[in-house]
Amino acid sequence: MMKRILCLMLVLCCTLTLTGCVSTPENNAPAAPTLPPAEAKFAPPVGDIALNHTATAPLYLPSTDGQRLLTEYVPLSLNHSRHSAQVMVEALLQHPATQTTQALGNGVTLSLYGAQPVEVSSGVCTVNLAANALQLDQQSLYKVCAAITATLCEMDDIQYVNFLVADQAVSMDITGNLPLGGQTAHPGEELTVLWEQTDARRAPLGEDPATIPVTAVATLYFPLADGSGIAAETRNLTFPGQSADQLAAGLISALSAGAQYLSGTSSMPDMAALMSAPVQTTELDDGGRMVNVYFHAGLENTLRQAQVDMPCFISAVTCTLSSFIPSVSSVRMYIGATPLTSLYSAVHGNLIFQGGLMQRPQFAPYLMDQVTLYLSSGDKLKPVRRALPHRQSRDPRTLLAELMEGPTQQELDAGYEPVLPEGLDKSDILGISLQGDTLLLNLSSRCADLIRTQAASWEQIVCYSLVNTLGESMGAQRVRFFFDGQMLEELGGTLYWGGEFLVNPGIIDQPLG
Repeated sequence: MMKRILCLMLVLCCTLTLTGCVSTPENNAPAAPTLPPAEAKFAPPVGDIALNHTATAPLYLPSTDGQRLLTEYVPLSLNHSRHSAQVMVEALLQHPATQTTQALGNGVTLSLYGAQPVEVSSGVCTVNLAANALQLDQQSLYKVCAAITATLCEMDDIQYVNFLVADQAVSMDITGNLPLGGQTAHPGEELTVLWEQTDARRAPLGEDPATIPVTAVATLYFPLADGSGIAAETRNLTFPGQSADQLAAGLISALSAGAQYLSGTSSMPDMAALMSAPVQTTELDDGGRMVNVYFHAGLENTLRQAQVDMPCFISAVTCTLSSFIPSVSSVRMYIGATPLTSLYSAVHGNLIFQGGLMQRPQFAPYLMDQVTLYLSSGDKLKPVRRALPHRQSRDPRTLLAELMEGPTQQELDAGYEPVLPEGLDKSDILGISLQGDTLLLNLSSRCADLIRTQAASWEQIVCYSLVNTLGESMGAQRVRFFFDGQMLEELGGTLYWGGEFLVNPGIIDQPLG
């Protein structure tokens, strides 16, 4: 009995600390008996099928009297490697009326629109509703948006929700001038009160909207310095009036100020100095709007000197204007006297703009989310923010592949070093699953062999780079390793690998090894 207690104490100690758990017997001392294998509470995952799971999620629907939002809890089929936002919105739009809540839409069947109808980037979620949402009056559409916002803001990584209808920003007045802007949750507030606050911002009937100031949350998109794409950031902006030209000019000015909290973005140039004329918005025959932006002929050279990637810059301006100004379906940019009709990106390839008309969906591949990777700097672990395509930012295989590829050139220049042994690739990831708060990671035996070749002081860096990167991303509190389906107890001699490692962000800046 006493031996069993001692063994359990030793296993627990090795699991929760960074100190080595393998000791060398003193000279001439009898060899200590081998510890029995740690109890395997989990089976090693094979493939990623176990990332599929069913979870109960809160959906917010208007009460039968339409005064407030009430919560309905429903089981949803989710996947840990993909963001849950789209599944939750689809479930909300399809949820029937109950004894206490209304179905969304007041009899209009609502659905999502486009190939990527729900985007999440840096805390901002953009929801693209199908055109039949325009059958609703402004107050009913506002209630739909409020319900979706309350539902999505239950997730820790979403603070604001931006709305489009058939790729165009939503208006809250019949003249198409008052932008809805980014929305955030208002727990406990009555829907009628929230609507009255929104309705009070519109221009009174008969008055020129250009004379009525408006304040709204705008979603701005900024080019990333590595040329990979753009990322979103919200800003509370005040405009001198509600005309489309005034809104466009205010957005251009806000972009010039640069990002406030996003990391890895380019330093924005003064866009007013780049422009040969003020922005102009024209009405199109189909009822939509086009924003015309006029740049000097030397735009590309100016951006190159400022180290701003031109395709990302063009993408950021287009998405910012078309995500906020109501009814904007396209943007046309002039370089000198010539409309921009094509764009080449080393990352995203060629884009062709018929008639110079640039539309938001064309830039969907440019939208990035930012993730945290744990890389080494000397003998310490440090968190690094890196941009990934927004639809891949939750995928643990993608995160592992990023660690396997090592630091980018910018990160190398900043003093970061590769964490994982050279030679690993996606084929070394045999399986991943999340069981409760425990992430199970099954790697190849080759991975174990390569870790053994590293210096003993590096073993802890390898381990906690994996533990913190994957654990934080997937919401796990602990990580258990398998190698080719086996639970090994030691690799390099400084850690006990047979236990569970706690996710430990506080380990940064502490010397390891």
